[in-house]
Amino acid sequence: RRYWFDNRKHIDQPFERRSTYTMDEISPLLDKKEVLSQCEKIFYFTLGTLALAGGIGSTTIASLNLLTDFTNFPLHAYAIFFGLVITVLEANRFLAHPHLAEYMKNAVKFQMLIEEYARLFATTWGRALLYLFEAFLLLTSGGWMDWLGFLYMVTLAVFAILLAMSTGKKLNSLKDVMKEMSRGTSMNDVEFIQKKFDDWDKDNSGHIDSAELRDLCIACGIPLSGAEAEVAYNILDTDRNGKIDKKEFVVWWKTQSRAWA
Repeated sequence: RRYWFDNRKHIDQPFERRSTYTMDEISPLLDKKEVLSQCEKIFYFTLGTLALAGGIGSTTIASLNLLTDFTNFPLHAYAIFFGLVITVLEANRFLAHPHLAEYMKNAVKFQMLIEEYARLFATTWGRALLYLFEAFLLLTSGGWMDWLGFLYMVTLAVFAILLAMSTGKKLNSLKDVMKEMSRGTSMNDVEFIQKKFDDWDKDNSGHIDSAELRDLCIACGIPLSGAEAEVAYNILDTDRNGKIDKKEFVVWWKTQSRAWA
């Protein structure tokens, strides 16, 4: 399943599975763009960016409809409310941006509150259902902006569902590969996964960032696209602080695998 890459040529030599690997062995995998998922070209924009734009756009359209059509006040109010919910649910994805981090910290508090009372929205496929619901709320007035918003949110929902399927499948494969690697060691599963966490925490910060998570997946022969990496990071980052610590990594390891993220 996994092969070495030398320059730009594929060498038909299977990647030997062992409990540990040297950086010299792994670096060819990390340096070659050929191992990145082909869907990187298709999924250029991350889901968080698109959802944030959709939330802001939906709220704007619904607000304009409310000003011109009071007869459907409840529906417009619902569209505004859920548009704001969609926007807030993407807050933690932007904590890594230095210019946005300070503004997003307060929004993350509301995000965690929403996810606490509506656990469905903590998942990517659950948010896809929210995007569909918002899409149909926008059709209340039937204007051209409403149809434009409807088409955007439906497309976003389909994109989210596809990402949930592909990311869930890859994370399950990652677990399978790492479990197979742990069989040749004297460590139990938890000890092994903690050691792998330390191995891939390259800056010894106690956290794994998005780049380190992608490098780990590449080294295990399961590369993630940028959009998939964002979804995977959102799954592991349960406290929504923009970082994955060792405890969260172990919790993900112990959690039953899901087909959809």
